[in-house]
Amino acid sequence: MNRDNQSLKFEVVIAGGGFAGVYCAKSLAKELGPISRTKVALVADQNFMLFQPMLAEVCGSSLSPQHIVNPIRRICGEVTVLRGKIKEIDLMNRHLVLDAGHFTKNADVKFSHLVLALGGVVDLSRVPGMPEHAFLMKNVGDALELRSTIIDRFEEANFQPDANAMKRLLTFVVVGGGYSGVETAGQILDLVRGINYLYPRIARSEYKVILIHSGKHLLPEISETLGAYCEKNLQERGVEIILNARVTAMTASKVFLDDGRVIESHTVVTTVGNAPHPLITDLCKKHNFEAFKGRFVSDENLRAKNQDRVWVAGDCAAIPLYGGKTGEYCPPTAQFAYREGVLLGKNIARWLRKQTLKTFKFKGLGELASIGHHSAVAEIFGMKFSGLIAWWMWRTIYLVKLPGLERKLRVTIDWTLDLFFPRDITLLISKPTEVLQEMHLAKGDELFHSGEPALSFYIVKSGRIDLLDEHGVVKSVSAGEHFGERALLHDHIWRFSATAAEPSTLVMLDAKVFESISSASSSIHHFFETSSNQYSTRQQVEAMVATMPPELRNLKAMDLMSTNVISVKAAATVAEALKTFSGHPYRSIPLLDDDGKPPGVIQESDLLDAIKGGSVTQDTVLKDVYIVQLPTVRPETPIPEVVERFCRSGKNKVLVVNTEGKLQGVLTPIDLLSRRQNA
Repeated sequence: MNRDNQSLKFEVVIAGGGFAGVYCAKSLAKELGPISRTKVALVADQNFMLFQPMLAEVCGSSLSPQHIVNPIRRICGEVTVLRGKIKEIDLMNRHLVLDAGHFTKNADVKFSHLVLALGGVVDLSRVPGMPEHAFLMKNVGDALELRSTIIDRFEEANFQPDANAMKRLLTFVVVGGGYSGVETAGQILDLVRGINYLYPRIARSEYKVILIHSGKHLLPEISETLGAYCEKNLQERGVEIILNARVTAMTASKVFLDDGRVIESHTVVTTVGNAPHPLITDLCKKHNFEAFKGRFVSDENLRAKNQDRVWVAGDCAAIPLYGGKTGEYCPPTAQFAYREGVLLGKNIARWLRKQTLKTFKFKGLGELASIGHHSAVAEIFGMKFSGLIAWWMWRTIYLVKLPGLERKLRVTIDWTLDLFFPRDITLLISKPTEVLQEMHLAKGDELFHSGEPALSFYIVKSGRIDLLDEHGVVKSVSAGEHFGERALLHDHIWRFSATAAEPSTLVMLDAKVFESISSASSSIHHFFETSSNQYSTRQQVEAMVATMPPELRNLKAMDLMSTNVISVKAAATVAEALKTFSGHPYRSIPLLDDDGKPPGVIQESDLLDAIKGGSVTQDTVLKDVYIVQLPTVRPETPIPEVVERFCRSGKNKVLVVNTEGKLQGVLTPIDLLSRRQNA
């Protein structure tokens, strides 16, 4: 194959490395024969296929993570496999743009036929705090991280003398009562019971697994009878089940429910939040394609409606359910995705041969769910099973479906060893720390509460965050500002609560990364120590004011401000400002607009740096350069409030303005100290 990215062209490109995409590629390769290597390409953002039904057992330490993943290149050896993240789909010009990696240019892959089997994504943004604090169960990394976290909680609780703190450490909450939620809760319970004997300081009564479900019974995908059995079985084993309740918000230590209940826990797993793939929703909007809840609607032959060369399968597709009602589509499950992929491969081959396409007629064989402790529930061909026999069926059926003889043997060995030996509690780090994360908050969303552990440093990218104590707002942090350094530099406890005053986007830096950065440089550490004074508590500010002489506390800003203020017009040039600086000892000068109102101050060092960097010239107008915002007060503002304004702003200068916003004077801490010494 030509190494030039521009030459990547295939008859069929399959987008997606899940059940639907992989089995479509295998089926199509079988139909086309040897030419499939050059005619068919499978594009996936990972080079392996995850066998999702066994993921919970990785979390429970029953299976090795390597045994439930299969290299796509081995499964689909007859086609070209391209690992890359799809950035753009251009249906008009029939090509994809792939992000192939850090050191490789974007790849342009052309196609004649496109198969969309991208699955779905996770969107937790609707529940405040869930994106930041919840654990997911979507991939191997999630399962490993959760397993490590559970073991780590036991290790930490083993030292914890405080009963309430231990309770939060050993309370494990699972949100969602579908297949993933039930199986995860069961595996967590099996894991903690299996390792509890290794921690003699932790009694069996001190750990708890809670399962929260918004419906009236668990496993809504199958019959209410089996859902009730599942509920009874889990409860008898010790799982606390909360039905008809939704999680409305989360913090690092609390889960808030819509019925008013609050659960204290440091470990919350969410199995909800499935959302349509953004590439699919964008395509539907851009081309006005028919969609159902963000899924691409197809015909009974798995072609996208009104598109001859676009085919769909898997979780991103809404495929009419054979024999179902109008508007009823196939569920997004593995058994459907597998068969959709197989038929889709055959239909594409039939289309290329100009043969009649086949209709997708699969109705489903049944449903299975493992609930731990050698127990499961199953509904096969309308017959219901539960307990040990259902567990045996679950393992047998999924073992048969697991791709590759090697993986089947390895999983069988894992399961056999699990019957005779204790579970492994080696504490593994599942993935490297994400240095920067971006999070979005709606107006009113709570970020954290006073007294909770401080885990991150935040920079406000857009919007505004209010920091509050029991009396109200202490400080508003706007775009371009940051907070969290005081807690991270001292006791790692939030002294305030934080709420989004408007829709906001935050950049979040992990506490350990923040500490590494601040300790690496004395100047950076000094900067953060200085800025941390903005977040002094109300009591600390009041204590500072109390040390001032009474006659000073009774004064107002007008009594101490400097009225002989050197200023410069916003319409002046950089050259004029530098000339003003040269004639006075001040290093920052207020900037005034045509109405005499100060938008801020201009600093000599900023002007010189900008000239050196080439971003401004001597003729640049001052209003077009960087302006430093300063707090403002009224002439009648009492000095104690001025002191608090200094503390909250982190600035050493405030501008005194009248009711019209016009500059009246400037006040600095030096003015306060001079008066104090005279007093």
